[in-house]
Amino acid sequence: MQGFPDGPEIGVVAGFLLKLLRGSLGLTQVELAEELAVDDSTIQGWESGRRPLCALRGSELLRLGRAVAALGAPVSAVSMLPLAVEADELLATCINAGGAPMSTRDNPLGHAVHRRDFVAFATWPFTGVVPSAVRDLPLPKSRGPAADKPQLTAVQRQSFFDQMLVSAEAADERTQLIRRQATYMLGFDTRPSSAIWLADQHRRIAVRALDIRDVPGGIATRSASLALARQGDVEPVRHFIQGTLSESNQLLGALTYWAYWLGEIPETYPNDETMLTSGSPLWSGRRLIEHLMSHLTDAKNAEMNIHSLLGLVMARRDLLESNSALRERIFEVVDRADTPALSRHARTELANLRFAAQLAGR
Repeated sequence: MQGFPDGPEIGVVAGFLLKLLRGSLGLTQVELAEELAVDDSTIQGWESGRRPLCALRGSELLRLGRAVAALGAPVSAVSMLPLAVEADELLATCINAGGAPMSTRDNPLGHAVHRRDFVAFATWPFTGVVPSAVRDLPLPKSRGPAADKPQLTAVQRQSFFDQMLVSAEAADERTQLIRRQATYMLGFDTRPSSAIWLADQHRRIAVRALDIRDVPGGIATRSASLALARQGDVEPVRHFIQGTLSESNQLLGALTYWAYWLGEIPETYPNDETMLTSGSPLWSGRRLIEHLMSHLTDAKNAEMNIHSLLGLVMARRDLLESNSALRERIFEVVDRADTPALSRHARTELANLRFAAQLAGR
């Protein structure tokens, strides 16, 4: 399309997912090619990304998914193929743009609030963390060394994060979503220059007095804090918890964003403000409480998760009052999470979580 950055398509994410789907079937590339009635070089090209799946027509991608599912691949994992193709499209657009500015229309960070599943696929080549939706799929057997994640070149990785920096710095008040989502992505960049930029960005946000009614601003501060936590600096998260999230409006906004991030809110929204306004009444907290309880010991996110869990059980009291098994699990996960590495504030919040669970059982 005219106006989009020129350059090659990228298909490493969807291709690697197809490779895992083949692994779940226990087939070689030649055997899968025979089943699909294509040349084995086609399978090789799809899996390596040299022949990107995003180059297929929509109907062709659907037929490929149906055929792989019919062979016995898990339908839930097959259903992730379009999301993986979308992740490849984001990577290709940003890598091809590199350090050059993109228009708001062309920037893939600005059309919708991202969810965890999509970001997990888009950052897979950088983190090596398999998205939870396809985590149980095995790698196919190989005669020699094989990559265990989608592969980007060093130049491609640098170009992607160069674009994240350009996008974040070029955004204005009308394009806050681009800035926030680019800032979040920069947390996955291992270059010292990005860590310095993130720290400076957080300092500029931290010195500004945040209006408690500016909940989208709180979400932006949250993203910057978590990006720095991935770089190993947890102090901004602690500052955010004890400052911004001490306000009830900001805490409820953060919980709504959590629920959206995890898919508990079904609608997709074009910006944070609409998501927070329209999505607020649509979530119960059941999926969110399960997620938070299972992540209280995350090395870099524990204190944010502890605070969020405490806020959740206070905001949705029926979650614990109606479920004795859930109350017992709260006691178990709190005991595991309570370590000397936590701040005094976080350990106090764990004690408050125990007390809340005790009260809910009376």
